[in-house]
Amino acid sequence: MNGNTGKILEVNLSTGALSTRELPEAVYRDFLGGSALAAKIFFDRKGWLADPLGPDNPLIVMTGPLAATGLPGASRLEVCGRSPLTGIWGEASMGGHFAPDLKRAGWDGIVVTGASAKPVFLWVRNDQVELRDASGLWGLDSYETETRLPELLGEKRAKVMSIGPAGENRVRYAGIVNDRGSLAARCGLGAVMGSKQLKAIAVSHRLKTGATSPVAFADEEGMKALRQEIEERIRSDVTAASLRAYGSNMHMQLGMAISDIPTQNWRQALWEEGMEALSGMTLRTTIQTKVHACAGCPVACKRIVKVSEGPYAMAEGPGPEYEGAASLGTMLKIDNLPAVAKANELANRMGLDVISLGGTLAWAIEAFENGVLDAAKTGGIEFGWNRPDVLIALIPQIARRQGFGNELAEGVKRAAEKFGGAEYAIQVKGLEAPMHDPRAMWSMALSYATNPRGACHTKDVNLETEIGAFDVAQIGVEPTPAHSALGKAAQTIATQQVGQLLGSSVMCVYVILCFQRVEDLRRMVNLATGFNYSMDEFLRGADRSWYLKRALGNLMGMGRRDDYLPARILTPHLEGHATQLTPLLAGMNRATLKLLNTPLGRNQRLREWLARYTEKSALPSMFKNIMLMGKFSPRARAAGRRIRRRDVEELRRRTVNFDYLLEDYYRLRELDSNGVPKPERLRSLGLSEVSEALVSLRGTGILACQP
Repeated sequence: MNGNTGKILEVNLSTGALSTRELPEAVYRDFLGGSALAAKIFFDRKGWLADPLGPDNPLIVMTGPLAATGLPGASRLEVCGRSPLTGIWGEASMGGHFAPDLKRAGWDGIVVTGASAKPVFLWVRNDQVELRDASGLWGLDSYETETRLPELLGEKRAKVMSIGPAGENRVRYAGIVNDRGSLAARCGLGAVMGSKQLKAIAVSHRLKTGATSPVAFADEEGMKALRQEIEERIRSDVTAASLRAYGSNMHMQLGMAISDIPTQNWRQALWEEGMEALSGMTLRTTIQTKVHACAGCPVACKRIVKVSEGPYAMAEGPGPEYEGAASLGTMLKIDNLPAVAKANELANRMGLDVISLGGTLAWAIEAFENGVLDAAKTGGIEFGWNRPDVLIALIPQIARRQGFGNELAEGVKRAAEKFGGAEYAIQVKGLEAPMHDPRAMWSMALSYATNPRGACHTKDVNLETEIGAFDVAQIGVEPTPAHSALGKAAQTIATQQVGQLLGSSVMCVYVILCFQRVEDLRRMVNLATGFNYSMDEFLRGADRSWYLKRALGNLMGMGRRDDYLPARILTPHLEGHATQLTPLLAGMNRATLKLLNTPLGRNQRLREWLARYTEKSALPSMFKNIMLMGKFSPRARAAGRRIRRRDVEELRRRTVNFDYLLEDYYRLRELDSNGVPKPERLRSLGLSEVSEALVSLRGTGILACQP
């Protein structure tokens, strides 16, 4: 077998049994790896019947066929299982350095079932695997565990993925951490790990003298040539240069210009002061000390920061990426960068998803502001906007379920159901919404509503398509205007295909933005596996993955009634005014992509000049330039005047036409009125067993989801 070892490590924590499961090559061909293969394993085990925090819920750690290739962006893995936050299919992607070592140790993935009677960790050293006592590690934060465990093992090179106190205490949005700042954060899978009393997994690979790697590739020379080609393209790429210079938080300026940055719990459209304080440009010139990269990646989008003095002093370590800067900053109206960096560090140490954390705290502030909560209910905590000290004090309390932190540890949906203020709880299917506003880009409404795990921006490339940073036309669908409903469903399905391919090959979305072409991803997979997929077969595999995950959600009771968004993020902002300048940004980016695809644009010297210009001039002034262009746009000026007057017709136009979007999506996806895939569609993808499982539940009430 090429690209994979064919071996899955099976761990039963209830019995302590360790075994090897070998998968046939046909299964890899249909599901490839990553979250798609994990979904197949989950379905075969009837994981949908398990309690999310019960011993029968399989925790699945899965690499992809590219993990040991050394290709940029391929050092990722997927962690999957039934989510304790949403109750449905959960998956989370993790970068860092763990995945390549797991693959080179001879394993494509790990499936953990059962629950240990005491804390344990799993030690994987090639084919030598054992469970060891972790009582001395229980209670440590993730950074401490990552330092202590290699020392305990006497193996400095060991890579560690672990949970912090949040996972131990089953906080419903606890994540799993490796490489300190790299988290499988979403869906609460750290709580699943904690429920099994599995503190950590450590892995090391060592080849015996004369031995060869356990991973072979179908075309070693072709892979080497492609790796060199992609690395060269990345070195002169505009997107790569931007990410290397400012990290993912370069989006703070771009996003604020188009009203994409959620501010004050999605109420305020424009907050220039917060943007200036929290942007990647400000971070670079104030607290950044160096950059950091996942294994083998020349992009180096991660930030290392240090706050030397003051109340938010922190040692050198991972700094906030965009989602952290927005969820712990603009969402809470906090414009203190050292405080946000400190809060981000605490969340990493505790093992908390910053998106869910920020969304839950924003609800609490607004609920307190409107009398839904009071000091008697919160144990004396006075919630309010721009209260960084409250944020920092609460993070350990949430992780340890102390005081009112125990209520916030349940996530925003459960907290709102208990105390009220559901209109302030911005979530889909129980998953707190990420930091991108559907009112700026209507396709994000479909991204959030129809992703199998709930509100999600990383399992498709709608965001990148809407701002003109990805050309979806390459797979046969034309991009649509940001604020038009026509064609959005087809665009979303196409971008979800790309997202599923990234999740099954397990490739970083930032890297595919650098080299742009899905064809290159297909080439990578074919060179690694020898499967020789055509593009049609490749995209068909992406659909197979999406429909399987959708069906798993249906089997766990999810249906059309759950494909909704809160009214707040579909209707015009309560405060400030939306700029509606997304088309201007998209036009600029598409013009750049078009230039780079011409013979002139492929000139190495021009590409390098454009990358330097973007880093040093274009990005730092992007907000001002977009706003200035808006002033010279008659349409934008007229719309701005109408929104300031609260013109009824203008407000109607700015309201996301969600009903049309969803109806069109259901039609194209062939979902029935309950949101369940039609049997013939599932059978056409080779998912007959899935169709039969869904049919068997009709009449039981589980699928009684009303249109």
